[in-house]
Amino acid sequence: MSDMPNDMHGGMHSGMHSGMPMDEMDDSPMVMTFFFSSSTSLFSKAWTPTNSAAYFGTCFFLLALAVLMRGMLALKPVLEKSMWNPSIKSNGILVPDDESAHHKEMGVNQSAKHVFNTAWKRWTMWRFKTSLGRATFELLLATVGYLLMLGVMTMNVGYFMSVLGGLFLGTFIVGDLAADNSLYQDHHC
Repeated sequence: MSDMPNDMHGGMHSGMHSGMPMDEMDDSPMVMTFFFSSSTSLFSKAWTPTNSAAYFGTCFFLLALAVLMRGMLALKPVLEKSMWNPSIKSNGILVPDDESAHHKEMGVNQSAKHVFNTAWKRWTMWRFKTSLGRATFELLLATVGYLLMLGVMTMNVGYFMSVLGGLFLGTFIVGDLAADNSLYQDHHC
């Protein structure tokens, strides 16, 4: 154990000898229990609430971000059906899907050839504008989701409750928009 470098012993051990206070150390151990504090940094040290109003504003931001995420999740199936559907011509008119009757006749047991042909047909209908819109939307959705995750990972009870409240409120407001769609049900955070 004595042959190991200081950073292998953990942040607290190596930091105690430097004479720095615990709150200034960059390698302090991460808190692993929920706690109450109105001065927890969010995303960076620059975003550290200094009073109750700033803390409330930070909590409100997380709540609004969670509502936005739920709204985006509810909007995604609508966009998939109306704008990103591969059976929509470039002028926005739906093309009849001849495959639906064929799928009913085949039943559950689809051959590998049919799966390949279906995938190939969908790939040949690929469009730059549609894919760019879908990829941009997914990037924004992932960004919002990761920002919410970082807020929860602070382990601050107020931030955690704000995210949960925003998810509830967002689902309450726009949940009916895509309640019957499996795309919405598969992407819960």
